[in-house]
Amino acid sequence: MAREPRQPVGRRLWRRRKRRPGEPALGAAASTPGATQRADDEQDGHYDDEYEEEEEEAQPPPPPPEKRGLFARLFGKKPPPPPPAVVAEDVLKDILALPRGVARLDGFERRLAELTPGSREHRRCALAYHKELTSLANDAGVDLSLYDTRVQACAQALIAAGEDERAGTLYARIGRKHQAAELFVRAGAIDALEEIHAELAFAEGGPRLDARLAFERFEALFLVGRRDEALESLERAVAQWDNPVYREDRDGFIARLPRRSVTLTAGADVIRVVAAFPLILGRGEESAVRIDSPLVSRGHVDIQRVAGALVLKDLVSSGGTRIDGQALAGPTPLSAQGTIDLAGVVIDYDANDARLALRPRQRSREVTLALRGGSLDDGVLGFGLVVSGGRFRVVADGRARLGNDPLRVDVPLLIGDRLSVLGRNFVVSS
Repeated sequence: MAREPRQPVGRRLWRRRKRRPGEPALGAAASTPGATQRADDEQDGHYDDEYEEEEEEAQPPPPPPEKRGLFARLFGKKPPPPPPAVVAEDVLKDILALPRGVARLDGFERRLAELTPGSREHRRCALAYHKELTSLANDAGVDLSLYDTRVQACAQALIAAGEDERAGTLYARIGRKHQAAELFVRAGAIDALEEIHAELAFAEGGPRLDARLAFERFEALFLVGRRDEALESLERAVAQWDNPVYREDRDGFIARLPRRSVTLTAGADVIRVVAAFPLILGRGEESAVRIDSPLVSRGHVDIQRVAGALVLKDLVSSGGTRIDGQALAGPTPLSAQGTIDLAGVVIDYDANDARLALRPRQRSREVTLALRGGSLDDGVLGFGLVVSGGRFRVVADGRARLGNDPLRVDVPLLIGDRLSVLGRNFVVSS
């Protein structure tokens, strides 16, 4: 087809349409393909009718700013303040301000319960909860199975947030392999499922597996009252795996073992059993028999074993000491029974081959028994007591009960135990 001859320059200028606001002028760089095409058409003299006849609708000019005089500016009505800026609430700010541990985990669960499942904030909170829970377990060196309830709550939040693979990993780590497999399949992550199973199988073998079995054995033995074997299993678990949970349980168990003395309380009756000499009597905390009197020194006298005999010695007290009514001039052997006067405070004593009993007259229902041998018969307490390896052990007795269970085997006493025998209920303390 033959091309029409170019029109004169004046005709082209006359036919040029009115340029829209914001449209680049002719000769300027065109920013869009349409603008480039129109510029080319303009140079060639070709125009569409719609461009020739279209007129830009006139936009009304903005109103001029109101002019206010000085009086109006000073005393007139003030313009309203601008609306406050809307600040998006950070759903994690308050939670991360809590101390790390149980308080922060509780904060995550409360916030997840408030948020709409599947929302952006809910997903962000669920992912933060997952990160906090796993890092807390890793830093403590413990298994996630110890946080079973927390892990299930976190997994449910992740499922609602569409994070099936992460939820499946949590379920796998607490032993819920069936639920984990369903989530991995739904997420299309079969390879990840195989990897997590291989990782768990490797972690469960070797010393860690032996340590877990030993720890489970400790719990079972402790529940049936076989405390010696339970402590041995716990020590073995700590030796095979220095797990903070195992170590904490071991240290707590040992801390509950009375050392030099043990106190048995039954109502108003208080019986203190001391396993070693010398025996100090005085006002201080280190005294086996404490006397609440300002006239008594902190360490007033002590009783020692010398060649099988019990000898009383004054510790340079300020109030003086009398034995059987006579002033104490030096170390004096104790007889089978008598009185010890500490600056006016009288203590009755009686001794035999097994123990020395001391009873302050001002507290007649309190007695201190100092063992001269390694055992105490059941004539005083109603059950036999033995000191072996630095531990106080209760002799098996069908009449006695430790907690709610019959005392069928010898067991070491622990602080906090409750012993029942012959109608008397003893509470063990240090």
